[in-house]
Parts: sequence; C-alpha cells; structure tokens
Amino acid sequence: MASPGMLQSGLSRELFENWCTDKRNGVIIAGYCVEGTLAKQILSLPTEVPTMSGQMLPLKCSVDYISFSAHTDYQQTSAFIRELKPSYVVLVHGEQNEMLRLCGALQREYEDDETCRLEIFTPKNCVPVNLRFRGEKVAKILGSLAHSAPKEGQTISGVLVKKNFAYHILTPGELPTYTELATTVVNQVISIPFTGSANLLKFHLALLAGSVETVSQKSDNVQYRVFDAINITWRPQQITVEWQSNPTSDMYADAVQNVILRAAMQGMPPRGLPHLIEPNKEQFRSALEVALQDAFGIDCLEEEIIKPDANHVIVHVDSHVAEVNLCDLSVSCKTNPRLEHILQVMVNRLNHCISAM
Repeated sequence: MASPGMLQSGLSRELFENWCTDKRNGVIIAGYCVEGTLAKQILSLPTEVPTMSGQMLPLKCSVDYISFSAHTDYQQTSAFIRELKPSYVVLVHGEQNEMLRLCGALQREYEDDETCRLEIFTPKNCVPVNLRFRGEKVAKILGSLAHSAPKEGQTISGVLVKKNFAYHILTPGELPTYTELATTVVNQVISIPFTGSANLLKFHLALLAGSVETVSQKSDNVQYRVFDAINITWRPQQITVEWQSNPTSDMYADAVQNVILRAAMQGMPPRGLPHLIEPNKEQFRSALEVALQDAFGIDCLEEEIIKPDANHVIVHVDSHVAEVNLCDLSVSCKTNPRLEHILQVMVNRLNHCISAM
C-alpha cells in the first residue's frame, strides 16, 4: 500500500515505475481516479506508460480496480460501530462542525448501551491521540495447584511469577522447584523477664486465646502454643516467645507479649487463680443448631442435626449457601457478603456466651 492513490508522484509512483515492467507484479487501484492521472490511464491497459522523467516504460504488470470510498454518513458509521463494538472511535478527514455533530450523535446513541462503551475522538490534523489497550494475559498453573481439575467459581491462591513474558502460578513452597528463586522464613524470638508461675502464664494466655495447647511440661520448662502459631516457653525468671514472622502471626505475638507484661505486673491474685472452664464443644454445636434454625427456619441446615464429628455446617438462606467452619469459627458465603457478616457475628457472640458459662 502506498500513496497517493492516483499515482501522480511520490512513493506510489516510484514503486510503480520500478515494478511495472515485470509481469509477476501487480497494481490495484482503489477508488475514484481523476481524468489525466496515471492511475486513470493504466486502467485502459496501455502497452506503454510515461515516467515522471518523460521516458516510456512497457506495462507488463497486472492492473485491477476495486471500489472504495473513505467517507461514510451517520447511518453507515453507526452500523459499523454496532457490528464491531470498539472501545475507541477516531473521526478524521472531515469539516470540524460536522465531525462534532457526528460525535455528539454517536455518543447519544450509545451512552445507555452497556455492551458498547465508546470513547470518541475528533482530532485536528497533526494532533496525536493516545489510546490504551489491555492485552489478555494467560497464566499457567504449575505444581500441586494443578493436580486437580478446576471448578467453576473456585478460588486459587498462589504466587504469580513472570519470566520472559510468560506467567505462572504456583505455591510459595514450590518456587525453588520451578524457578530460580529461593524462599526464606524469618523466625522471631523474644525473651521477657517473668517471675510468675507457669499456671499464672497459662491463665492469662487462656483469657486471651481461649484455648491453650500444652506442648511439653517439665518442672523447669513448660511450653505452650496459642493461635496455632505462637510458641511460649516458660522457665524460671524468663519467658521466651517464638513465631514465624508474617502479618497475622506478628499481630498475635504482639497481643501475647502484652498479656505477659500485664501478668508480670499484676502477679498472682491474693485468692489464687480462678478455675478456668474449658469451652464445651458439644454445647456450642447444639446451641448453634438451635440459633440457626430460629433465625433462618428449621430447613436452613443441609443436615437435620450437627454431628459431633462435623468440621463444618452448611446453611441455606433463600438462594444463598454459607459455610460455618466449626474448627476456627469462620464463615464463608461467596454470593452474599451481608449474610456472611450476619452469620459471623452470630457465631462469635454465641461462642462468647458458651465460653463464659
């Protein structure tokens, strides 16, 4: 493709004069040609054509003609846009006022069309137009994340790795296997002076976390674990707190340190430590079953009763499905965030009530 289209001069004329003598070449004239131009002349297939210098060259290349018009009216432009549904439209080569009228008419036609969001430009000559296009990016799933077939609506969590314009998703632990990257873990350790007993420490930890796991117990060394992430080791005159650093564990560790410092200041109560009552899981499950059925109807549970060994409860409310995790008391509802919030508040309050009894 070269201009001008009527072969008066310029690049198109130079290319034509270089190629017209070879029968393997061809020229296609697009659109209207003015009388007296070379393009109009070669349509009659003469044996010779003049060059810009006045010499005659034999015309051996093929010559074809196609109808073409670079001008459209409103109906043609609108139909073309509706067919392609582009993001951008640039109106050029027209009288300024008429271009603005066409722009306004197109904006009015498509302003309420959700399937065709247009951004229309009417630039003057030599005025640049900046267009932004979002290319499609495809990421391949590697490693253990790819072991099972994906399901509709499934959420996949991993690390996105980009290398040489290729994207991959994999678990953090598999980074050294599939990439040249190495992973590191930061373990935090802090020692706090503490003159109280191990029972005093456990009492205050239970008030904070609700459940305290005793990992090991010796006369001069007792280790507890809370939040399934923080290890607390009691020794005479000192407590050591250890955890693997991440935003969540760091927050838990700060809370544990505050509790230890408060216990160190308050010391042992004059009347001794109150007896801590472990939360009754069976009582909580029974109360949760009654509370859910009272709030959302007797048929809201997927199963009639919550079994003693159940790890989760499925709740049906209208067309929405929510899941209550009985291990960590979390609630998930992908279709209704408001229902998820209501259930989470209900579960938390019920757990506090049962734990306080």
